This record gives sequence, structure tokens and C-alpha cells, in this order.
Amino acid sequence: MTKDPTFNSAMAATYEKNSRISVPTYDALFAMVQSYYRLQLGEQAASLLVIGAGTGNELSAWGPSNPTWTFTGVDPSEEMLKIAKYKVVELGFESRVSLIHGTIDDLPQSDSKFDAASCILVLHFINDIQEKLNLLVSIKNKLKSGAPFVLVSAYGDRDNSELQDRMQIWKSFWVEGGRELSETDEMISHALAKLSFLPETQIEGLLAEAGFTKITRFYSTGIMAGWMCHAE
Repeated sequence: MTKDPTFNSAMAATYEKNSRISVPTYDALFAMVQSYYRLQLGEQAASLLVIGAGTGNELSAWGPSNPTWTFTGVDPSEEMLKIAKYKVVELGFESRVSLIHGTIDDLPQSDSKFDAASCILVLHFINDIQEKLNLLVSIKNKLKSGAPFVLVSAYGDRDNSELQDRMQIWKSFWVEGGRELSETDEMISHALAKLSFLPETQIEGLLAEAGFTKITRFYSTGIMAGWMCHAE
């Protein structure tokens, strides 16, 4: 358990508040993914790989109500993983969770593969297209054949006005959430400079190239979209 749960709880509260402003259907997203996993995995025991586990929102959304699932969460932020660890301890299923500080390359070598995986709100922080593909290939190689995979990322064509229009919709979420208008203008400029946007067709192409099939967009809100697919 973390040494300073009050501090980490405050960090988590800020992070999660902002996540729910940025993605108003944040909690519904996790519920949708859980429903899909349950249909695909049935009642069997299953191992899930969570790329970008962060503060443990996937874990706290899926862990308590799925007692036969085990989780391996990976994240490069040690501080965020401390929050995730605190959450799973508080919820009482820490024996089913392994948290790894680092990237997918830091996973222990093993002959066994995962039954499902997620990569939610991570891909748009990777700028290089080859690095994006490498991550998706690495995830696919960690999965059993036919295993479900969920990807959620910012998307869009920077040269298309459609993305600019969606950025304005995203801006309205923040204004409604209490941010000053001038602050949101600056934030949008920062997001456009920092986040790596790819058109939907290119993201689907990367998934296919990485070895995923049955690629289907199931989710869209603001500047984010989500795809469900399966490892070959």
C-alpha cells in the first residue's frame, strides 16, 4: 500500500475529474468494454493485459465484479501506479493484480499469453508512427489467438476541418466543466501540438498491420474513438 494515501487520493481525484471532463462518457466506456470482454471470455478464468494502467481505472471498473479475471497493468509512471495499487488494495483484489513500472517490453518473459488486452488513451501520446505500430505488434504478440483487444485514442486528420470542429466540441466539455474560456483556447492549442492525431483509416490500418482482425469502431466522443478487434 502507498505510504501517503491522502496525497495519492488527491492526485487521483484531480486526474479522474479531468478524465471525465475530457471524455464525458468515460465510465460508460469501461462498462461497454467490460460487456464485450464478458461476452468473449464467458465464465472462464481469464488473464487481462492493461497497457497504460495509470491510476487503475480499468482495474477498479473490471476487477471487483469479475472474480475469475486476473490483471497485469503496465505504466511508465510510478506515481500513477502507486494510486492504482492503493485502489486495488482498498477494493480487496490485490492478489489478482500485478503492476509493472515501465512499458510492455518490461513484462516478464513467459510462454503463456493473455486472454484479452486494452490500450485506452495511450496511443495518441506516441508521436512516431513506427513506434505506434511496434506497440500494437507487441500487444498482439502477447495475446492468444482470437483474444479480444480494445484500443481507444484521439483520432482525426489535422488537415481536415472536421477535426477542428470536434476540437471545439471538446472545448465545450471543459467550459461546461468550469474552465475559463481563455484557458481552454490555450489548452486546445497545446493538445494539437502535443497529441498525435491519425485519421481513423490509418489507425485501423495499423491495427490490421499489427495482426488484428474484425476491427470495428464501437465508440466515439469528442476527439476520442475506440475500436474492438481480435488477435490473429
